[in-house]
Amino acid sequence: MVEGQDALGMRLKRALDRLADRRRPADRDAVCCRGLTYSQWALLRTLCEEGGGAGLPMGALAARLGLTPSGATRCADPLVERGLIERRLRPGDRRVCCLIPTPEGLSLGHEITAECAAGDRALLERLPAGEREAAVRAVERLAQEAETLFLPLDPCCLPDYQEEK
Repeated sequence: MVEGQDALGMRLKRALDRLADRRRPADRDAVCCRGLTYSQWALLRTLCEEGGGAGLPMGALAARLGLTPSGATRCADPLVERGLIERRLRPGDRRVCCLIPTPEGLSLGHEITAECAAGDRALLERLPAGEREAAVRAVERLAQEAETLFLPLDPCCLPDYQEEK
């Protein structure tokens, strides 16, 4: 049973790696052509998807993205300078800095997401119509399970982690 599970896990890993290797360049073009690094896009995308009206605390956002707090700050600074996100102190606890997308940031986030989704839609259209919904549900479920299994990330291997100790 373990051998079968190991083989299945390896097949999934290879498939996810191949999928990411093919998707990443297209997504990167959509991101980089708009003057963002991929890390900045990950931060902006997370804020657009999860930030809501109050934004996300910097520490929680750093953990969500697998960054150290100083790494998240370095990633956020250019987005603040471009007016895509704002820093706000949390009402009721002014020690907590939250990041929130601006209307310009939300607009750019939606634009990039739509461009990336067009490629994903084209990929889905290569599957038989009756399999598409199940394929999306399976990937959504894997993503949900990955969040509980792999988050928060341990920053011990990040380059600037040792500097902060």
